Amino acid sequence: MLRRTATHVRRMKPVVATSPEQRLHAALRSVLPASADVGPPDQTPAELWAVARRATNADDAALSERIARHFGVGVACVGAPEPALKRLVPVALAERLGVLPLRASGSVLTVGTPAPGDAAAEGALSAASGRRVRFAIAPPDVVAAGIAALYGEAEPDERPVVKLVDRVVAEGVGRGASDIHLECGDAGVVVRYRVDGVLLDAATLSRDAGVPVVSRIKIMSGLDIADRLRPQDGRARVTVGGRALDLRVSTLPAAHGEKVVIRVLDGAATALSLDALGLGAADLARLETMLDAREGLVLVTGPTGSGKTTTLYAALRHVQKRGVNVVTVEDPVEYRLAGISQVQVNERAGLTFAAALRSILRQDPDVVLVGEIRDRETATIAVQASLTGHLVLSTLHTIDAASAVTRLTDLGVEPFKLAAALRGVVAQRLLRRLCERCRRGDPDCASCGGSGYRGRASVVELLCASEEVARQVASGAPTAAVADAARAAGMCSLWESGLAQTSRGVTDLDELHRCLERPPDLRAAARLAGLPHLDALFELI
Repeated sequence: MLRRTATHVRRMKPVVATSPEQRLHAALRSVLPASADVGPPDQTPAELWAVARRATNADDAALSERIARHFGVGVACVGAPEPALKRLVPVALAERLGVLPLRASGSVLTVGTPAPGDAAAEGALSAASGRRVRFAIAPPDVVAAGIAALYGEAEPDERPVVKLVDRVVAEGVGRGASDIHLECGDAGVVVRYRVDGVLLDAATLSRDAGVPVVSRIKIMSGLDIADRLRPQDGRARVTVGGRALDLRVSTLPAAHGEKVVIRVLDGAATALSLDALGLGAADLARLETMLDAREGLVLVTGPTGSGKTTTLYAALRHVQKRGVNVVTVEDPVEYRLAGISQVQVNERAGLTFAAALRSILRQDPDVVLVGEIRDRETATIAVQASLTGHLVLSTLHTIDAASAVTRLTDLGVEPFKLAAALRGVVAQRLLRRLCERCRRGDPDCASCGGSGYRGRASVVELLCASEEVARQVASGAPTAAVADAARAAGMCSLWESGLAQTSRGVTDLDELHRCLERPPDLRAAARLAGLPHLDALFELI
């Protein structure tokens, strides 16, 4: 399978980590006569090879010999395809790297390519096959034909590991999962779906499936399958049941193998209007008043998975009706919004929230969305922007609305500036809705999986910046004093909002207790929420 050239050396010459096209172009310029014009390096390998043949009147064998000497490798002898090689190198990896698996021993994998790969390509092949990699020169058309012969004419989707991953994703989407977890353990690979905020065990795959499944997911999302020691993040786009979905993929090294979490982003199924958030009429009117401001700071706060992004995007859709210039800086950009400029944070390239925000403010924006305020610099710039004619929307991670004020002052924002900038804070959680079929006594509980819940509704704590609230913020008052001032201006707590949803039959007390901390005096909370008729229910708690 491998014919060595006369000047073959034991190790391939070091290759700069460039594309196959650039590597082949550089090799041809080195081995061809100075008078030969190989053209620009942005041609495909097949085009470059054809140009080289015409320039030298050499056949593939002679040209392969010259290129092999340049790289210090052998020339491939391609014979009948060996089906066992398909298990070592997935077709997606072979096609992406432009290599043809030729032969495998217990410790070495030989592959043909027109331009031997860089260290990353060698590492990816080594990780997939569990072997050292040896490159050999093969013309591009030979590689393409060999891949077709080895992997067959059937669609890649017919291969077992691809079908398995597709089935896991499709089942998760069908069950309404927001996240898909794959965790390697002693018993195998546990697949779990987060449905309506609750993580449910779905299946256990064999331990042998762990590495191939993780590798397949990495290939889908453009990650390095050879790097199993560092966390990685990527994205993929798939079609399930005719719906185009974006997947946000995160990998994490763990004791028994890499853990993978796939966030399912379905823009079509996500409510992007304020009316669809499930707010009461009074809260909806107050939120719209906040967003109708021409300048100031509006915050959405809550833990991960509480629906902050959905609320922010719905808010953007509301302000967009005014015909304004809207720019966002996010990490990551979860949903693409028409008519809005969205900037993806790239900290490795120096594009942090703060750096992006400084640049955005030079783009004449009316409304700016900052995905999250994480540090002092971002907080300072966001508040300053809200004081100079911009409406700024952002998120924080705090347990309630009043705590957002304390969090910003802890980050170094001066209280008097925050008091002048703040328009309001929305603290929120998501509670599971009672299944409509179960409530009607329908024996078919397939829609909710027998849980009694289907879908989620929001509960909110809406802090509006009244004069008294602003006075408390400016004076640097503690969180409790800010909360008391907000309550005097009409703010209901998260628990009280949840009680209102319970009273309307949207959810029940079990779900309320699962998601929210129980106040010391339940009856007092019910009276404050205007729901004293719930007193009888508390006897059962």
